[in-house]
Amino acid sequence: MKVLILNRFKLARVDYRQWAQPSDELYLITSSDAVSADETARKNELAGFAHTEIVDDYADSAMPEYLAHQLHGVHSFGKLLAMSEFDLLRAGRLRDSWGVPGQSEAEALLFRDKIRMKEILAASDVRITGYRAVDDATDLVLAVRELGFPLVVKPRLGAASVGVTVLENQTELDTFLTRNPLSVGDAPAHLMAETFVSHELFHIDGIIDAGEVKICWPSEQSTSCLEITQGAVSLSTFLDADDPRRRTLQDITVRALRALGIEETALFHAEIFGSPDGFVFNEVGCRVGGAKIRDLLENGFDLDPIEWFARAYLGNRQHREVSSQPVRQTGYALVPPRPGLVESLGEVQLPPSITLFEPKVSPGDVLERPASSTSVIASFVAVGARQADVIRDLNSAVDALSSALVLRDVPAGADR
Repeated sequence: MKVLILNRFKLARVDYRQWAQPSDELYLITSSDAVSADETARKNELAGFAHTEIVDDYADSAMPEYLAHQLHGVHSFGKLLAMSEFDLLRAGRLRDSWGVPGQSEAEALLFRDKIRMKEILAASDVRITGYRAVDDATDLVLAVRELGFPLVVKPRLGAASVGVTVLENQTELDTFLTRNPLSVGDAPAHLMAETFVSHELFHIDGIIDAGEVKICWPSEQSTSCLEITQGAVSLSTFLDADDPRRRTLQDITVRALRALGIEETALFHAEIFGSPDGFVFNEVGCRVGGAKIRDLLENGFDLDPIEWFARAYLGNRQHREVSSQPVRQTGYALVPPRPGLVESLGEVQLPPSITLFEPKVSPGDVLERPASSTSVIASFVAVGARQADVIRDLNSAVDALSSALVLRDVPAGADR
């Protein structure tokens, strides 16, 4: 079968050629950021595909979708594989247009459009925050009247806390509207407003197979996504199996998935707030979570969710039982940048439980404040016997990085 793949993942970590059936003929449209700069590595990553298109500015470009139509006109694809959050809607449109199996645009939109999602959840037994669609200044004024301050304003189809603003009072509302016209002419702003909830944050990740939730495991996050954009280090760790919060978080997540319509085969990433008066469901995506969540599932369950889904969709499964409980405790830390010039990065002395350390800065780099919750200068993944052990070792790793990293003030006129 001829299969088209839309890809934003690093090709060094996704071997579609091994995951597909031997008889499949694979065509690839990929982000240029996913391809190695090294020429030898690049050739190896692109070898074996029947045809490859590499697209710059992939996430914001219309070209992946346009090129897909052009290729389909020649090759008539039988399947279309796409797993990135930012490919789900375009992949749904393409499948609908071509009549190939997989998630449709309407199905994908329930997990991308936060207003549609909350409308469905509000009619179910899943507790959510107060919300309102915001397409213009009048909508925002009415949202303040209905929901009060503090108020969260964010894109309906956004991700990684990009464009999220918390309005605490009338002065901040005035400033927000002075800087943000909300809509241009008659074009809607496509924002939403929500009641701000003082909270702990949990994310719940898992897989659905044959319509059954096989993995659904909660992690506790030390900071909100918004706090990460403000410079806070974020730790995310699996809850222990005997944690009394685990079953409640799992039950809420499954109820939300059922309300939205459980896919036959899917990955999911949900967020739930732990508020002073109970749990409040925030949102769920029909894809693998960002940051280091793929690594958490690999470390915790001995299962790569991206490989699992690709094999399942392409009909080349590895036939082994999926465990509903992790085989080991795990977690990750994300270290956001703080403004300055990187003078040096010495040796980072890490605990032996650290299974992954990814520094993303070098001497001479000029750092800015984080632009999103995934803007990081380093990340760590750790394993351990208990959640407390993993948290301790991740904090030790973050402290070791801080000791090894030397920043200086940015000289005037430095190239940013």
